[in-house]
Amino acid sequence: MSIGFPVYNGARFLEQALDSLLGQTYADFELIISDNASTDNTEEICRSYAAKDFRVKYFRNGTNVGVGRNFNRVFKLSSGEYFKWASADDICEKELLALCKDVLDHDRGVVLAHSKTRFIDESGSILDINDPGWDLQSELADERLRYVIHAGHWVNPHYGLIRAAALAKTRLMPSYPGGDYRLLAELSLKGKFVEIPEYHFFRRVHAGASSQNTGKVMWTMEFHSGTADRVCLPFWNLSVDHVLTIMTSRLTIRQKVSLFALVLRVMWWQHKRLSQELRISLTSYCNRVGIRTSRR
Repeated sequence: MSIGFPVYNGARFLEQALDSLLGQTYADFELIISDNASTDNTEEICRSYAAKDFRVKYFRNGTNVGVGRNFNRVFKLSSGEYFKWASADDICEKELLALCKDVLDHDRGVVLAHSKTRFIDESGSILDINDPGWDLQSELADERLRYVIHAGHWVNPHYGLIRAAALAKTRLMPSYPGGDYRLLAELSLKGKFVEIPEYHFFRRVHAGASSQNTGKVMWTMEFHSGTADRVCLPFWNLSVDHVLTIMTSRLTIRQKVSLFALVLRVMWWQHKRLSQELRISLTSYCNRVGIRTSRR
């Protein structure tokens, strides 16, 4: 089993997150840390953990490559049959890995196992946030994909335990906000998602979390891609990716047409968001061109 731990300036909660992983009741795993050129004391903390626990392997990027590429890097460095991403903000209860592994061991039709999620604040107090969850156990691939396309709530399953062979057949994590929906869409075609009905995963919500900074266009693009110079069209990108996922799937023509119609409906429901993305991105691009032109 492999745990991939992409991190960037995560020192504040880093030790809590690492301790929760290294203290799991199922202990036979490698923990691969990829430090995305952090500027705080993330490197010092990670190296200290690598020095005292042989399971921890520490890598550091020379420059910030963006969260998407850093997520993908830890998977490409892994070797386990099962793979889990982990975050420097979050806490995993000690039974999480064992419970998820048991699900995957006993049902080859399941590609992802995760637990229900509670949300915590900076101090670890429970927040009153509702999460509808992702228990996708239908035997029909198009029904599972339909749920992903239609969903608009918290995306926590990608922090569950995933069959590495299934994950390797996806395009992995893209470099735009909300790209984890694309990943789940591709995985949903390869098998079922099982949500363990108890709360063993605690997701931290705080001011520095990416989920709390979606309104900051430049910050968001730099966080996801490593540069603020890219045009930010996340919902457009996701819509196109859903179309590509459907087109390249093994679903029937009838199923594909139905799913294409769903993508178009979702785009219509979100037409204000699509228009806003175009407007903000165009303004941002014009401002950058204007600044560069004035310097010449």
